[in-house]
Parts: sequence; structure tokens; C-alpha cells
Amino acid sequence: MSKPAELLAPLDPSKKELKFVQGTRAPFAIRWFGITSLFGHTRHFAASAIASESIDARDWMRPESLEETFARVGKVLGFGSTAQSITEGLGRPLIVDFVADTGDDRDVGTAVAKMIFAEYRVVADGQERFLPRGDALLFGGDTAYPVATAEEIEQRVIEPFNEVLNDVDDGKLRVLLGIPGNHDWFDGLDGFARMFRRAFDDDHGASLVDEDEMPMSESVPRAPSTSRQTKAFVQRQLHLDELRGFFGLVIRGWKSVRAFFAGKAVKRRKRLYLRGYQPVQESTYFALPIAKGLDLIGVDRQLRHIDFRQRTFVRKVLRERNPEACILVAPDPALAFGEKHAVGQSMLQACHLSFERDRVLYLTGDIHQYERRHVGKSMHVIAGGGGAFVHGTRIGPWPEGGAPDAVFPDQWASARLALQVPWKLLMGRAGFLVHILFVVVGVIALRTAGRKHEMATSLALSTALATVLYFVAGHHRKHALKVAFLSIPFGIFLGTLPLLVSDYLSHYVPRFASATLAIVVYAFAGALAFGFFLMTLVLTGWEHQQAFSVLSHPGFKHFVRLVMHPN
Repeated sequence: MSKPAELLAPLDPSKKELKFVQGTRAPFAIRWFGITSLFGHTRHFAASAIASESIDARDWMRPESLEETFARVGKVLGFGSTAQSITEGLGRPLIVDFVADTGDDRDVGTAVAKMIFAEYRVVADGQERFLPRGDALLFGGDTAYPVATAEEIEQRVIEPFNEVLNDVDDGKLRVLLGIPGNHDWFDGLDGFARMFRRAFDDDHGASLVDEDEMPMSESVPRAPSTSRQTKAFVQRQLHLDELRGFFGLVIRGWKSVRAFFAGKAVKRRKRLYLRGYQPVQESTYFALPIAKGLDLIGVDRQLRHIDFRQRTFVRKVLRERNPEACILVAPDPALAFGEKHAVGQSMLQACHLSFERDRVLYLTGDIHQYERRHVGKSMHVIAGGGGAFVHGTRIGPWPEGGAPDAVFPDQWASARLALQVPWKLLMGRAGFLVHILFVVVGVIALRTAGRKHEMATSLALSTALATVLYFVAGHHRKHALKVAFLSIPFGIFLGTLPLLVSDYLSHYVPRFASATLAIVVYAFAGALAFGFFLMTLVLTGWEHQQAFSVLSHPGFKHFVRLVMHPN
């Protein structure tokens, strides 16, 4: 049974809460400089290499017509095929819940699900409006992290969402839609297809839900007990979650190798079901008639761009229907932190759409924040608050386009979060891969090269580290030259720091001085310096994303409830 509708009030600017509760049940949030994240980065490189060879996994997709997808939606929502749009078929407004960047910390996912599946009341212009739960749930990409495999989606999305859905089930069947993000493509869409692609027997009238495949969520206490909180805290502080993730990767890898040599397939769940929701799409992109003069279009860029077949499909829909306005759901923003984002801009161009000429509601995630701004005749909305760590907003002055209409978290909160980055990185909040990297650098500087070649070694290490910093900070971004300028002094400092630490220990604490101690001290000092490098990038506005990944901050979660009227 659904709970009474909650009355929503505008955010109080005086409340500047930055502390949020982390989850108490595994899987915990991904540590983006940890072992499990390294698995995601490896899959990223592999997927990018495949894409570079012009191997496009979308070639299997048959682009369905708008009418075919519309007929399936009508079947789910219970209206006939004579209607010309969804709102006409329903005889009332269509409500769609949009969420993106889901599937990280399990308990955070449960909290997000409680928000999405709740009903609300809002007061606007002196009148109260009721906002019931959506007729459709639309995922905007990056369904799970670090790679959206079927296993990660099940543990980080399906189980926590179904746990809530079991309590709020009202017997109604709703539509499930989704577009893939880059983390979905790291898995070659296997997990994505198991969740969002319609069942092959749908056209034959069979139920899409096989009860034998329906996962049943475990019954758990609604509020975390003190003992469970303590246990989870100890696990995170000792990084036992990272060890569990590492051994999990080893075990899954061994199973894959064993299955390969045995000539068998690794067994996976056939379908990933959200209770009460039915997938209706055949491919990763789709179009639907929402109301008279208003269409909804979802696009997929894989890891690079919109393919030819998809461009033809979208352009044909827009040319033949010629809607007055459209809602374009995309996996990447066209504007990010007040600046043009090349990937999103290319998707607009591929669809022959323009913010200035056309009326477009551009709805996207990928960046884990909420930002809404008017651009020409259009509106651009970023809503990546579905469960992943939060990205702060621009802290310094906004570029020529000006500040957005709304942003969450705001500049004050983002600045306060950014100042925590060096300390959190030093303490290993994001994992210890950075520390391990500097251990390797320290070994090269103090054990391999030796004093005889210290100048040449320091120069080589400084050059290498400056290059690494440059690429870590996103060399493909707009401020590449500025990032390079900042990378050089930090690279020189980090390249010469092993010798400085060794000399300091030998001079001031000769009794304890050793190459091993110098390497350990350098590893943590280097991590702190790297944290200051990332913090500086955020404060200057030259790069906005890497620093916040260090924090794994679980707050500022949100989703968008769209109400689309027949007129």
C-alpha cells in the first residue's frame, strides 16, 4: 500500500547540511581509486578499443517504428490503438519518473527508490497539486557501477528497488524505459538488455514476467541497527569491501576461464525484473508520441557517437511528425558546468536539433548533480542524482552563458566538499591505488635508480608524473592548456619528493631512517599532493569531476517527475 502523499517544500537556503549517512549493507559505494574501480577502468579501455575498430554492437538492433513502441505502451497502460498519443489514450496527463546514474551503494539505492515510488503534494501559485507515482520509469544511463553487468545491476538496482516495490505494490502495471550510458556499454549492453529489452515472446501475448526468474528481496529491518552500522563502519575503515570486491573479481574471472576451457557458458540470470514494470523497447533508442505536438525521443551514442541507422531513425521521426516540441533523453549533457559539452552537442547535431531554433527539453544524467537552465527556446536539465556519488557544481564565476536557473548542490556546498578532497584522498576514502602508484614511484626513485642517477631519475619521474596528471584531469576538455600548466609544477614536486623525504628523514631522524620508511611516507604525502592538485582544478574551474569522485559523497540525491498534459 502506498503511503500518504508527502508535502514538498522549497529547499531552505539556510540549511547547509553536508553530512550524510553511508550504507550499512553490501555492496557499498564504489571506491573510484580502488581495486574494484580498476576493473571498471579496464573494461572501459577494452570497450573503447573495440569501438575504435568500428565494431558497433548496435548493428543487431532493428529500429522499431514509433507506432510499434507506442502500441506496446498502450498495451501496458491499458488503452487502445486508436489513440494518437499516450495522453490521448490515457485521457489524462502522463507522468514519467526520470532517474539516472543509479546502482552504487545498495542502501543509497533503497533510499532513492523510496523517493521515486512515493507520491507528493506541492503548492504552486497558491494552489496545491498532487503528483502521483509515474506511469513510466525512465532510466537515463549508467544503470550500475563500476560496470553495468547483470550481477551489478541485480545487486545495486534490482534488489534495493524491489525491496521498496514489494511494500508499495498497488497492482498496476507500468512502463519501463531506458537508454544506456558509457558504463552500460563497458559490458557490451549485456546487463542493460536483460533489464530493458522487451521479451522475445511479447508479441505472442505471453507475460513478460517469469515468476521463476523474479528475484525476491530479502526481508530486512527498515532502520539500520547500531550493530550493523558499526560492522559496516569497520568494514569500510579496514577496506574489507575492497578485499571482498577483489576476491569477487578473481572468482568470477576463474569461473569464466574454467567455463571457456570446458566449452560451457557462465550461467547468468536471463532477465532482470523490476516488480510492476514492463520493458517495451527493442533497441537502445526509441520514440514515443506523448501528446499532440510533443514527442519523446531517447538516443544512444555507444562510446562515441550516434550511429547512421539511429540518425536516420530520429530524423525521419522528426521530419514526418514535425512536432512543435520534443523531449530528448540523452546519455550525456550538451552543456556542463556552464560550458558546451562536445559529446552532447554532437548528439544534438546528429538529430538536426538546435536549442535556439527548436523547442527541446534536453534531459540527461552522466554528471551527478541537478542543473536546470533555459537556452534559447529550449531547456537543458541534468539530473544524475540516482545513487552515484555527487558531483559539485561550478565553484568559481560562471562562463558567458551565466548561472543556471537552479543547481543542486549549490556553489557553497560544492566548495565545502572540494576542500575535503586532499584529506579524504590521504586517508584512503577513495581507495589506495594512488598510494600504491606512489609506492612504485618511490621504489624506482630510492631503490632502483640509487644516488648515482638521482637527478636523471627525478627528471624522468617528474616528466612521467606530469603527463599522468594531465591525462587524469581530462586532457580532452576545454581547458587542456591550463591543466597542462598546472600539471607541470605538481609533476616536478612529486618527482623530486622521494629524494626530499629521504634526505629529511636521514637528517632529522637518522635512527629510523630507511628507504622503506621514506617510500611509505612518500606514498601518503604524494596522495595528499595529488588531492591538492584535484582540489585546485575544481576551485579554478578547469576540471570539475575527478575531485568529487574521491569523496564518494552519498548525498544530494534526486529524480525528476515529469507531468505531460494532453495540450
